[in-house]
Amino acid sequence: MKRFIYIVLTLMMAGCEVIPYEERYQPVVNGNSERCHVLIEFTGFRCVNCPEASELAQTLQETYEGKLVVVSMHPASNPFTQGKYDYTCPAADSIYRLMGGDASTPFPAGNVDMKPFEGEWFANSSQWPTMVYEAMNETDQPKTDGLKTCYWVVEDSVLGVQAMPDGSVNDHYYHRHVLRSACDRWEDVQVPDGSQYEHLRLIKLTIDPTNNYIVNAYESAFYDAGLGD
Repeated sequence: MKRFIYIVLTLMMAGCEVIPYEERYQPVVNGNSERCHVLIEFTGFRCVNCPEASELAQTLQETYEGKLVVVSMHPASNPFTQGKYDYTCPAADSIYRLMGGDASTPFPAGNVDMKPFEGEWFANSSQWPTMVYEAMNETDQPKTDGLKTCYWVVEDSVLGVQAMPDGSVNDHYYHRHVLRSACDRWEDVQVPDGSQYEHLRLIKLTIDPTNNYIVNAYESAFYDAGLGD
């Protein structure tokens, strides 16, 4: 499991558009030096409890504005993501499986900074506030040298279908912070065909290679040659 993050970083989403480097978006900059953590939300459109968990994740991101990034992953290996609609990507499924996720893993599930919480990789949503709070109050100083870099492409407000807590199906549901692709080089960043660039975010991650934990995250808007400022 120690090497799983590097396997994930080399995966590209099938059917993606590769933008020529010279016409590419503005690069992610480090911005302020304050540490930013990552809440990974494992979810699926057939999971009736996932909408409430998604709202919680959004609340946590707003509470810790600038210090927390939320990334929603729809892993194909879980039945909650399987069916007529598809919001999955290979990188999300690889992260999920190599963390030990399978068809029996209950959703919603979460993880902060690719670290186990109380000995487990996946935590239920009731634990997310505690997980995030503890991450924000870590006293150990992370490494600053010898770090690895990777990039995640996230699309926000993906219009689709979602099972709801009351048993209904919302066919006009906006999925938040959906992971679309991952790579370990800026030159290899890919975006899905048909994506709306104003809904895309690019997350640059720095990772400690000794334990594969996320050390910091830098999120920026996504621009192509014809969009943005």
